[in-house]
Amino acid sequence: MKKWIKGLAPMLSAALLAVWTLAGCGILDVENPNNLVEDDLSNPAAADPMANGAEASVTRALSYITAPYSVATDELTWVGSRDAWGQLDDGVIDFSGNEFTDQAFPFVGEARWMTDEFIGRLEAFQEAGAGSTNALIRVYLYNAIIYTTIADMFDDFTLSDRTEPGPPVGPENMVTLYDHALGSVNKALALNPSGDLEAALMGMKARIVYSKAVWQKVNPVNTSSPLVNAGAAEAAAALGVMDGDFVFKLIADGGFQLENYMSGQINDRLEFTFTDTWVKRNAAGNKVEEVTYPDMIDGVVHPYLKAFIEDFVAQRQYADLPIVSAREMHLILAESALAQGDMSGFTTHINQVRAFDDLTPYSGQVNAQDLLIESRAVNLFLQGRRLADLYRFGLQSPEWESGTPATTRPGTFLPITKVEIEANPLVK
Repeated sequence: MKKWIKGLAPMLSAALLAVWTLAGCGILDVENPNNLVEDDLSNPAAADPMANGAEASVTRALSYITAPYSVATDELTWVGSRDAWGQLDDGVIDFSGNEFTDQAFPFVGEARWMTDEFIGRLEAFQEAGAGSTNALIRVYLYNAIIYTTIADMFDDFTLSDRTEPGPPVGPENMVTLYDHALGSVNKALALNPSGDLEAALMGMKARIVYSKAVWQKVNPVNTSSPLVNAGAAEAAAALGVMDGDFVFKLIADGGFQLENYMSGQINDRLEFTFTDTWVKRNAAGNKVEEVTYPDMIDGVVHPYLKAFIEDFVAQRQYADLPIVSAREMHLILAESALAQGDMSGFTTHINQVRAFDDLTPYSGQVNAQDLLIESRAVNLFLQGRRLADLYRFGLQSPEWESGTPATTRPGTFLPITKVEIEANPLVK
């Protein structure tokens, strides 16, 4: 007897999302678009709607999983009524029964499964000389994003196939998910994308190579040698196709009528908000009154962080999800140079980032590594990078309680959660 694997994209959920993206598009000859079945996805005309469905699924997954991840860092802090957020805020990151990590797990599993599934279908269309090349390129990109996110945020994961359970990847093998993500990016690039799609893929390639090296710095944690020298060549190549202050985002309200779960919890439900490190809050402590974090050289409120947080609040439950940017490419190059003792290279790239905000160029005023840490914190805010940075640079969130896993076992990330443990007989 087959067991329903809740932590994965079950066929019902995939079909519903496919219906949603196909309905009203007028591309499939069906009497009632709400009666679509899996066989309809074998029609090459479904290629673009499948890409849209994959994008929506990945956007939803990231909006759900970035919330518990960020509350576990010093970016966000619990201010509401649901104490499972407080548990994460305190540094209890590895509890499989945390209701909000558990809530997010199925969406992440769904996005992983759906992008894998749709790649197989779209590749078959390509081999038959049908379908949409652009759709396949997009799904490769979304596949790379979700695999990289899983590797960045989880200590372990399962790769099940609908009702067929998959075993845990294993903590020591999570690094291989970066290899899968890189493979998807390379396949997409081989199809000669252009414009923003090419820039996003080139940026993801650099991010994946870099993130794999960061993973190795926190598994186990290596605070004695935290700097990463990886991804520089890929970052330089990406900058060659990026226009200025480029950023690729997943848009929550991009025609999908999806909400960003994290921004909804911050702006509407008021369950958590930005920590005192970054902002001054109102008297109730649950809303931003003003952004206060100063640039460490100029002493002024950091322009990028101020704009980011203000936009995030203004967008309410539809805040965008930045994925990769020119800023991150320069930060990868700056860190690579610093790791090699190349202060000229570090200065060049850190000042490229500062120039985006008209900040005073760095010329040795402060410790270079401290400036790198700050520059990553503000320019990659709420992008799922912070926890690994806290660990490898020997930092702690001011919210972490002593004796919690974040303090006693640095390098702890999110676990396989209860919903999957109870449904998957291969998870012990």
